[in-house]
Amino acid sequence: MTERTLVVVLCETRAGHITFDRFRRHLLDVFDADLALCVADNDREDRSSPFYEHATYVWTAPEYDDWGAGIELYTPNIHPRWRELAELGPQWLGGVRTDPPHEGSGGILWFFRAFLRHQIAAEGLADRYDRFIITRSDFVHEIPVPPPHLLDNRHVWIPAGESYGGYTDRFISCPAAFVDRALAVTDLFVRDPSDTKELMRGESWNPERVLKLVYDTNGLSDVIRRMPYVMYSIREEGAHTSWASGRYSDRLGLYIKYPRELYATRIARAVLLGGGWTRWKFSLLNGAERVRSSRVVTPVRRVLHGVKDWVRSRGRRD
Repeated sequence: MTERTLVVVLCETRAGHITFDRFRRHLLDVFDADLALCVADNDREDRSSPFYEHATYVWTAPEYDDWGAGIELYTPNIHPRWRELAELGPQWLGGVRTDPPHEGSGGILWFFRAFLRHQIAAEGLADRYDRFIITRSDFVHEIPVPPPHLLDNRHVWIPAGESYGGYTDRFISCPAAFVDRALAVTDLFVRDPSDTKELMRGESWNPERVLKLVYDTNGLSDVIRRMPYVMYSIREEGAHTSWASGRYSDRLGLYIKYPRELYATRIARAVLLGGGWTRWKFSLLNGAERVRSSRVVTPVRRVLHGVKDWVRSRGRRD
């Protein structure tokens, strides 16, 4: 039986006229996937974007002045004092009205995970699809995402990189059996805040660390695996952003939001050398992050550093 995959673009669509063709070829087509948009209904959304044209599902939520109101709407049995967790700041509840206020957009991410969780349950999609890939529209996919036989559907796959002490929120491939637990971030707000504060005591919290806490607490630790980082986020000049504004590339005519994503993607492209994915290429790239951070000097590490230096030199010419 053919595996059924739903790719979900979360929060908003951006730069669709730039990114969609490669998004389709290098992600949707690789998994023969349907597309869902789980986004805000605001003036920034371009309904003429090819993302809308190709979407099987479009789920929109209001643009909240206080995204905490949306979290309360889509989190059953939320604790009335859940906003007290803002004391554990300073940047994992951004967009939620809290005292003290938080930077960034972490609270917006949690809302959309709660909203997506609700939509999947309401439409029975965990029975209709075998895999959910949750990602963003402003990724440039210069090379294909590793195919299903490498990202097997027994595991939750998260890119190796941009982790900041936890797991990146920018991409996840998740079996349907685990998707509810992977999206259950706002369940942190259901328990008594005193208990949650004890659970979260002693850490400097950001969205990546919170995601890791949720996955670990929900019993996903044993099924999480790392995949190579093979895409990078962009921003058009003048486009909205709630966090990183990026670095301008003259050659690309775009802002590169997170330069390390670009370096990782270019390293992956160099390793693939125009060929397809093989298990040894996947393993080499999947271990590159650990090798690069290792203090042990190895031939593999020298090669990876050489490729990284080459990519950096090209970036300086952009």
